[in-house]
Amino acid sequence: MIALLRRGAPSFLLLGASFAAWEALASADSATVRLIPSPSAIFAAMANSAERLVRFHIPTTLYEALIGTLIALIIGVCAAALLDFLPLLRRAAYPLLVISQTIPLVAIAPLLILIFGFGVESKIVIVALFAFFPITVATLDGLTSTDTELVALLRSMGATGAQIWRKVRLPSALPSLFSGLRIAATYAIGSAMIGEFVTAQYGLGQYLRQAFNQSRLDQGFAAVIIASALSVIFVMCVRLVERLFLRWYFTPDRESGWQTQRSNG
Repeated sequence: MIALLRRGAPSFLLLGASFAAWEALASADSATVRLIPSPSAIFAAMANSAERLVRFHIPTTLYEALIGTLIALIIGVCAAALLDFLPLLRRAAYPLLVISQTIPLVAIAPLLILIFGFGVESKIVIVALFAFFPITVATLDGLTSTDTELVALLRSMGATGAQIWRKVRLPSALPSLFSGLRIAATYAIGSAMIGEFVTAQYGLGQYLRQAFNQSRLDQGFAAVIIASALSVIFVMCVRLVERLFLRWYFTPDRESGWQTQRSNG
């Protein structure tokens, strides 16, 4: 975690400098304040709404995002395993899976809310639909890119298909699975807010809609900043779990090789 924070230090410094420049610009130009509130005004709006945010809005959105992502993870891994076991089904279903992503979920969110109700269930479904595709595709790519020579060796030693899948194919697909999960984590908070913006009693999306109805730009920016911060924390948590589960993958030699590639790139 310390190493992760150290690598993120330049980003935090840049973010702090951006906020400072934003504050200075807003203080120097009154017209800018009417269009874009200053960071101090935004954080003041957060402070004024702190109790409602902490007690109701943030926990609701986090719950929807977490449960929806977990559901997408379970269904996505099962779907990827099924498509890996059945190549014919994979060839038939994979194009349909890609085509399904052309459907704007933002547009069908109201329909999903009408189908699944106005409670948190409909928002969980929206999150799961957003997260399902990256998890499924990444896991499937990991399963299909397993070392064929290693698989052939195990088959020559009498290993069954289930043993090969459990001992080789699934472990080799875990890095890809976590890559897809990190992508899904970036969508989770925002997709929950989409459903909440349509209709909800609590949640950051409802908080944002309230700001929109009242023309409260400071409150609207506060909702966006909080959502961004929660998304970053969500991704960092996934990254931490990945490093805990895949200690064998993040070896010093491999990480030094990645750093060399980044510096050469």
